[in-house]
Amino acid sequence: MEDSLWSSWGGFGSFKAAVMEFFRRKKSVDNEARHDDLKRNVEVTAHKEGLDELLERLGVNKHTGLSSDAAKAALAAHGPNQLTPPRQTPAWVKFFKELTGFFSLLLWGGSILCFAGYAIDRSKDHLFLGIVLVVVVVVTGIFSFVQNSKSESLMNSFKNMLPPKVKVMRDGTTDEVISTQIVPGDIVFVEAGDLVPADLRVLECSDNFQVDNAALTGESEPQKRRPICSHDDPLETQNLCFFGTQVPEGSCKGLVIETGDKTVMGRIAALAMSTKNEQTPINKEIHSFVLVISAIAMFLGVLFFFLNIGVGTPYIENLVFMIGIIVANVPEGLLATVTVCLTLTAKRMHAKKVLVKNLEGVETLGSTTCICSDKTGTLTQNIMTVARVVYGGLNSFVTEDAPSSFTGGSKTYEPSNICFQKLLRCAALCNTATFNESSKYEHEEDSETKKLDEFGNFIPVPFKGLVTQGDGSTIETYNWKPVGNASECAMIKLVQSESTQSSNDIGVDSIRRSHPTKFAIPFNSKNKYQVHVHECSTTGETVVLMKGAPERILDRCTHAVIGGKVVELTESERLNIISQQEALSSNGLRCLGFAELQLDPNVYHKGYKYSADDDETYSPNFPIGDRKDSSVDKNGRVQNPKSCQGLVFLGMMALIDPPRPAVPAAVEKCKTAGIKVIMVTGDHPITAKAIAYKVGVLWSKTRNDMEKDNARFGREPGHLEYENPGDAEAIVVPGHTISVDMDESDWDFILSHRQIVFARTSPQQKLVIVENCQRQGHIVAVTGDGVNDSPAIKKADIGIAMGIMGSEVSKNAADMILLDDNFASIVKGVEEGRLIFDNLKKSIAYTIQSNIPEITPFLAFIIFAIPLPLTTFLILAIDLGTDMIPAISMAYEQPEADIMKRPPRNSKTDRLVSNRMIQFSYGQIGLIQALAGFFTYMIVLNDYGYPPKILINRGHSEVWGHQPLFCKFQGGHYVNLDGTINDNLNPSVDPPTREYPFWFEGLDGELVTCGYPYNNFAGDGTPLDFDFRDSSSYSATRGKHTATIESYEAMTQNHFFEYIPWRGRTSSFWDNRYLSWNTDEANSPGNLGKNVEMLPYFGGRPAGLWSLCEQTDDSNCEGQFCGERGSAEIRGAHVPPIITNADPSNFNFADCPNQQDMTSSLYDRALYCNGQGSETLLGSKCANVNKYDLDSNIAYPQNPFQTFYCMGFNMENKDSCGRLTDEAETLPFCDSSGNVCGTFGNKDADCTFMCEGFCYWPGSEATNPTNPDQVSTFQQFQSETPGTDNNYKQCTNTASSESAFEALKHAQAAFFVSIVIGQIAGLLVCKTRWLSIKSQGMKNRFMLFGIGTEILLVCAIAYLKPMNIALGTRNIKFVHWFPAIPFAIFIFCYDETRKALMRATSKERTDPVTRQVVRESGWIERNFAY
Repeated sequence: MEDSLWSSWGGFGSFKAAVMEFFRRKKSVDNEARHDDLKRNVEVTAHKEGLDELLERLGVNKHTGLSSDAAKAALAAHGPNQLTPPRQTPAWVKFFKELTGFFSLLLWGGSILCFAGYAIDRSKDHLFLGIVLVVVVVVTGIFSFVQNSKSESLMNSFKNMLPPKVKVMRDGTTDEVISTQIVPGDIVFVEAGDLVPADLRVLECSDNFQVDNAALTGESEPQKRRPICSHDDPLETQNLCFFGTQVPEGSCKGLVIETGDKTVMGRIAALAMSTKNEQTPINKEIHSFVLVISAIAMFLGVLFFFLNIGVGTPYIENLVFMIGIIVANVPEGLLATVTVCLTLTAKRMHAKKVLVKNLEGVETLGSTTCICSDKTGTLTQNIMTVARVVYGGLNSFVTEDAPSSFTGGSKTYEPSNICFQKLLRCAALCNTATFNESSKYEHEEDSETKKLDEFGNFIPVPFKGLVTQGDGSTIETYNWKPVGNASECAMIKLVQSESTQSSNDIGVDSIRRSHPTKFAIPFNSKNKYQVHVHECSTTGETVVLMKGAPERILDRCTHAVIGGKVVELTESERLNIISQQEALSSNGLRCLGFAELQLDPNVYHKGYKYSADDDETYSPNFPIGDRKDSSVDKNGRVQNPKSCQGLVFLGMMALIDPPRPAVPAAVEKCKTAGIKVIMVTGDHPITAKAIAYKVGVLWSKTRNDMEKDNARFGREPGHLEYENPGDAEAIVVPGHTISVDMDESDWDFILSHRQIVFARTSPQQKLVIVENCQRQGHIVAVTGDGVNDSPAIKKADIGIAMGIMGSEVSKNAADMILLDDNFASIVKGVEEGRLIFDNLKKSIAYTIQSNIPEITPFLAFIIFAIPLPLTTFLILAIDLGTDMIPAISMAYEQPEADIMKRPPRNSKTDRLVSNRMIQFSYGQIGLIQALAGFFTYMIVLNDYGYPPKILINRGHSEVWGHQPLFCKFQGGHYVNLDGTINDNLNPSVDPPTREYPFWFEGLDGELVTCGYPYNNFAGDGTPLDFDFRDSSSYSATRGKHTATIESYEAMTQNHFFEYIPWRGRTSSFWDNRYLSWNTDEANSPGNLGKNVEMLPYFGGRPAGLWSLCEQTDDSNCEGQFCGERGSAEIRGAHVPPIITNADPSNFNFADCPNQQDMTSSLYDRALYCNGQGSETLLGSKCANVNKYDLDSNIAYPQNPFQTFYCMGFNMENKDSCGRLTDEAETLPFCDSSGNVCGTFGNKDADCTFMCEGFCYWPGSEATNPTNPDQVSTFQQFQSETPGTDNNYKQCTNTASSESAFEALKHAQAAFFVSIVIGQIAGLLVCKTRWLSIKSQGMKNRFMLFGIGTEILLVCAIAYLKPMNIALGTRNIKFVHWFPAIPFAIFIFCYDETRKALMRATSKERTDPVTRQVVRESGWIERNFAY
């Protein structure tokens, strides 16, 4: 009702449309605005507010929490504490979209046309073709539908960040509440191991409270938290904790400030969900290719459809042709081939530890021009490691390398050095980290049960082992899993490593067992040190051990261990230590200092009670190097003098998350490949810069470095060694200096540097960085492992997540997952991606080669009206059959050269399908294949008696092979079934006889020309109660043009005789029954048989004859043609012009006394005669046509074109009609034993039986010896009801049409074989684009397998009967394989010559800086390379 009111007036309808369009656009604009807002950095002020103000704003009491009523009200106002799921698209809608892509719509259109064609002409070929096209679309759609969208799994992965229940204070009591019920203002409690349930302001916390922000910021170490605002940036301040982060140690009481979508993590989730996926390059290429190919197909199809209409081609034939053009142009198997190639590559990449989620991402990685890589866990191992150690050498403290990828695996310290041993002992004892006991032993698969050896002992696991990465490199890993603080874990791994390499048992457990702990002071942020007191169980000595910030430790030391002795720590040595510490820190290493002191056993005896403080003193009652202080604390306590004794400095350990060993080489390979590697990390700029230099992301000075060096050495502009900061190619960009509002010019300046590091970046900034790289035209790959990386990963052209350390969110947002978290695997992926693009290019070049030999038969069919050389089914057999495996085999092809030494492809110029590829595949190889096909086609037809000169304008699909062909002979001979020549007949002037029906050219014979009789009758309407044997039921032809006895007679009168080639008789397809075919047989040729469809039946040669002169509809034109309705000429059914001069009054079987010369007119009045059913109903009108001797009761058919009736027997085939003799008198008769005893005109009384294999017509009075009740009397023939299964068989001569039909089927099969032979040559030439096949070799076993299966499949299609029936092929002669072979050889030689000339005229050079191979294309390459 509403719609009708709106639409009742056009103005209102327009207004409604305008309003709807406004809201649609407004919604789109609103979504974009919200997305842009989400890209801005988080704006949180709760950390800077005064606590009282914040509590008042949230309406909460610090001591009792929210009231239950307030919590309910807040829940109603703010909603549940969960992330809003995205709007889901129903599965059926997704599936429908897969079925209605442009390519699919084209095939749907083709199938609909096929079904329409079937509805019109009932041709089963149209029906089957339509079904095949539907199956292709549906199968492709199902395959694509399986690639599920990522949005649902992406949001579900955020749910894993929410703990099930949380401790909350409400109404003054603490209780557990479901996490989704938390509201702003709630006071919650979190402990070690918990997930933070919402964004919190820290109210109170333990001194060791930390949060792991790695998923949010990418920082590799847990971050200290306390109730103090330490920074304006909410991500940097220490008094905020964020939803979804983990608490590795400590406990906290926090105030909920935001929940659900308003949390920082909620904004990231919303940003990830609102970020649109970029269309992959390969998707763009394939889409473009499909559009071009489809446009060509539709253009050609529609163009020739209208051209055919212009020349008068029937609509059905036109429809068949248009479908053929479309199907021939569209490579139906291409999308499946591309998908399979990508899948195979994805499997190959999986073996290299790369899991491909989005198949198209494989090629995208190969097109990548820029990699924005996270640092932690991708470029680095995400494992804190001791990289360098500082300890006392012979004369002073020295810095030595510890084995790690940061130091190139080198170890320069001396393990036996006493100073180093003391440092190790302190690192092992002043440490709370341990090794997981379970990890030290082997376990049963998927079980916590430890394995036992034959003696019942647990089987130990080596401390360290090697793991093979996806790129083939190995990385050292620790089988024993440490538990504890990351820095302390790094130390015990170093200690244990030395134990495994030393004969002395100095392992962590051994050291700790021999030095039990007596007292400990844990690390705290105020003191920045940790103290342990241990007693040596062997010597009884007690030692104080301290670890902490180097400046704090060094300040407490008065002595040091140098050269194995305790010496006084001089000021110069102190400065030396500080200098080394600064150098380490400037390289991004985190330093920890170590100290010890042997305690006096007389003072610190075994029973001594150690304490950190007591009622009287606030400092420990043992030495820790405190400075003397006479002050009194608030409790009136004083310093314990014992704590002021100085310590002995042992040295330092410098830690870092080291780069992966294979990364530097991988980054170097990226440079060579022209790929820009940008580090994007949330870590500190100094640390990021240090790692960037180590892995090769940076290799020259940054702008700041140049400015510092100029200032340090006093260089001014103009100075010889002055370094211009403006020339710096490297830049380190802190996150606080960039934003979404920054001008594009500023971004262009930053991204113009060749070496870039972004540090301290937020998730929003990572996304903006990716967008600006894409704006500059880069194909961007983004790697990451945290939740903070997910928006950028999703936005990237190819998103890559870490499989081991990566969060579920990042994995679900990504297109690829690195199963070994190794950046080097990305480079392997780039190589595979480039290779698959090259191979897809080759595969497509190979696939579309067959388009030309598939299209040109249809073009020749319509332009020259020759018999169709190739059917649509055979095209599909090529596209979906023989071509598939060879095309897929290209995925296994090895690269032709070092593809990682060339620049990334230019997506604007280096297209998957280029103009030059079209020229190569269509204009060169495809054209040669088409020539091979036509040559083979004509060879086969000629071998079966149809030379090329008679093909043009004789190929109408309803005429060739369905109506008899009439030819004018010059010389030659008529031959019978046995090959006997009749010398009494002159083929130039005499027609063939029933016993001598074949024409043999001999040595001097020639086919002058051939043609068809005029199809000069067309009766509109549909016959009612039609029965093909009852002539009285033939009242119309449903508009189909059909030949008449008059047109046959006109041909004969002008010496055009029915042509049955002797070559057809000697062929493998010949069947003697063609000369007298029983129309009742189910496999009747020429559209005959029971339950026949009327349209194809009337379009061919019916079982009888139409006569124009004998028509009874109009008595005013008796003896002449009536009902003229246009021209009888049909394109493709050539009628010799001389036929129009025939004199109908001289016709033998048509009574046309009043008719003038034969014309080319079409008539709509005719009488149908078939020798049965018409005698009683139509009087004597059919007497001439049938030519029976009715006075003698003899129904011998004198008319050679007319259907005849037979009785007889054949022991091999009971349905056979038998041979019809030339004259009635010569019909042989046999005795009861089957011996010939006479003829119809000369026999005795006992000679009355039928001889086997002959046709006994009505009135021949012969008895069937196998069934005495069957006697060929004329009376019985007249009494039988037409159309019933009676004793007489209705027979007709189909030899001329069947010979042509079978010859064409053989020629079509040979054309198909020739294409396959050409495609084998095409496959070999597409194997390489540059190198000779000799250089590349035939190492691709799958290609060899593909060639083998292609040959086997074409043999199956050509020689297996089920395939012959389904596809219309025939068992072609072996010699008919050979005509195409010279063309295949020419294709191979031509292409090898082309590539040799390209190599000779194009010069290659190597770039000295990047080592890229740059080729200067010559003229041949510029014009002929694809």
